[in-house]
Amino acid sequence: MIRMPFLIERSRLPLARRASGWFLPWIAALSVYVAVLGGIGLVALGDSVRGWDASLAQRASLQIPADASAARLNTVLALLRQTRGIAEAHLLDPAETARLVEPWLGRPIAIDRLPVPRLIDLRVDGAGAADLADLRQKLASIMPDAVLDEHGLLLDEWRNAATRTMEAIAAMLAAVFLITLWSAAATARAGLLLDRPLVELLQLLGAADADIARPFRAQALWLGLLGGAGGAFAAALTLLAVGSAGRALSLGSLLPAGGIADWRVWAILIGATLLAGFVAMVAARITVLRRLARMP
Repeated sequence: MIRMPFLIERSRLPLARRASGWFLPWIAALSVYVAVLGGIGLVALGDSVRGWDASLAQRASLQIPADASAARLNTVLALLRQTRGIAEAHLLDPAETARLVEPWLGRPIAIDRLPVPRLIDLRVDGAGAADLADLRQKLASIMPDAVLDEHGLLLDEWRNAATRTMEAIAAMLAAVFLITLWSAAATARAGLLLDRPLVELLQLLGAADADIARPFRAQALWLGLLGGAGGAFAAALTLLAVGSAGRALSLGSLLPAGGIADWRVWAILIGATLLAGFVAMVAARITVLRRLARMP
């Protein structure tokens, strides 16, 4: 075959200019929108897990029967403060206990008239520093009905639930970008089919497959970035609305620690947009090259 000099001007090849490819930006926009929200959810969930670790990993609590005498209560406090690894033992007063049970019992609460156990909040100095098994044995000899809760089981349950949620979100993100991949490939196949007469003519003139595929690749990149930017913008607006609603309902920002200004939020917004364009470009290039290789 004779290679024609005009083929060096690859960007001027009249290929991939059909209106059939304009559904790709909508798919990319939806994919990026879902991916951004899912990614922000992963970041926020990770922050929550780290917060649980920080607040509960080195905490424990001791429940004392409501009818325990002051002498036994003071003996238990003395034992706790003498136990190696217990950095702090704070006996909650009735007002603090009332605030804890208020979500279940409502207000006002006559805490002194209810058989609510006395609570001692313990701060453990370092993981594993306190011998809680030995402490339980000593407590049993002083106050058999006392209950020592390390919060470890609850923390493990929360971690397992968070892990399952993260796995579900990750699977959803993978499915979202597979849809973008399929959409870009379908757009490239449709465009190649519509431009088949011109593609066959260019092949007869000696055009390389890579030169023919270049306009399809460029169009997919542009449309993927265009749709991705739209989806990222819509996701940013949604995050602002959700954050405002969370603060209005006293639920917090429902966003990562830094809110919308957190660098991780912007990294996800920009990264998802670029990834959508890259995935569309690669899918279009591979699809067109494979189709061209099968053409006579």
